[in-house]
Amino acid sequence: MNVQHQLDPFFLHEDPWNLLRLYHVYRLALAGALLLALVSDFNLIPLGRDDPLLFRWITAAYLLIAIISNLSSYFEWPELAVQGVGYVLLDIAVLFGLLYCSGGVGSGVGILLIVPVLIPYICAPRYLSIVLASLVGLGLIGLELWLGLQENDSIPITLTHSGILALVIMLFSWLGERWIHKASEMTKLANRRGIDLANMSQLNQSILDRLESGILVVEASGAIRHMNAAAWHMLGNPGNWRSKPLRAFAPELDAHYQHWIDKISPRAAGFDIQHQQTTELRVRFSQLGTQTRLNTLISLEDTSDQREKVQGIKLASLGQLTASIAHEIRNPLGAISHAAQLMSESRNLDKADARLLQIIQSNARRMNLTIESVLNLSRKKHPKRERLPLKGWLYSFLRDFIAQHKLREKQVTLFIEPADLMVEFDPAHLHQIMWNL
Repeated sequence: MNVQHQLDPFFLHEDPWNLLRLYHVYRLALAGALLLALVSDFNLIPLGRDDPLLFRWITAAYLLIAIISNLSSYFEWPELAVQGVGYVLLDIAVLFGLLYCSGGVGSGVGILLIVPVLIPYICAPRYLSIVLASLVGLGLIGLELWLGLQENDSIPITLTHSGILALVIMLFSWLGERWIHKASEMTKLANRRGIDLANMSQLNQSILDRLESGILVVEASGAIRHMNAAAWHMLGNPGNWRSKPLRAFAPELDAHYQHWIDKISPRAAGFDIQHQQTTELRVRFSQLGTQTRLNTLISLEDTSDQREKVQGIKLASLGQLTASIAHEIRNPLGAISHAAQLMSESRNLDKADARLLQIIQSNARRMNLTIESVLNLSRKKHPKRERLPLKGWLYSFLRDFIAQHKLREKQVTLFIEPADLMVEFDPAHLHQIMWNL
């Protein structure tokens, strides 16, 4: 029988075996006290009034059983529920025997029946307590009837005493059941709230770890309570940072933190610092909570990353501007190329004019390739690779280069081995690379 689940709502995390051992200690002390009171001259309590010898034997046997029960609970054998139910029934039987020997309810021994009636809440099914309380109440009335008939005493008076005691025992059993039920509901609610808090904490942890901004939570003592991955990288990947003071690995940040604590807190404030003379950070301090000297939230932003983003935006804008200029240049360049084409069809060109016309067409083509490269770069087009004979392509490039820079052919010498070497390259990109070189 699994009673651990029944115990948890009331006794929380207490080991039920420890509670049962505590009950056995009580039984041992009770047996010893009864035996001591019987053998002493302290006769204010009518213990064993009707049958002292039987009272002694029952008390001695109860003391022996209490010793054995302490040993059995220490070795945890037999199982918890068996011990609990067995010893409770035994205690009730022993106490009824002592009541009989002492003359009934008037001896005061009956009040001891409250404890074993409540024990099932610890190590047995809960409903057993109500059942035992009912049986004990009936047993008390029956015992008083039996004793009253034997002694020809006033039965109504004794029945009144036993009835009141039975009601008291039933009341304690009912209060115990209500207490257990309320504690169980409160514990279940606390468990649900604990699960909700754990889930919320895990969610917050996941969100903080995914933030690009660095986040630190610093306790009032200056120790680090939390640091997300972004802050860990910004501060140079400090090792074993948990519960360490901030000044141990970020003295510049700690100096601004102390200044904020002394001069500005609880108002939020921001500073620009340089961590370890390398990383430029923008830091913002804000207090968590409304009371003073609570945790502090520190947010970190790498300003170099921000500058890179701004630079990227500027480059994107420049690319758009360049593409717009390229479009504007393309129109007059097309007109120049068309006019040169018409001039090349004339039959009245001498050699000098034909050479000049060739230079115009060559540079127009080169300008058009440059414009195409700029437009392709702004459109993020992939280069078109072609297999090119390197020797032939370089000779063609050299002719344009020499003509453009007014060089003599002997000033540039070309050596290619092997002569039939082939390359895979975008012709426009290769032309632009060689021209820039």
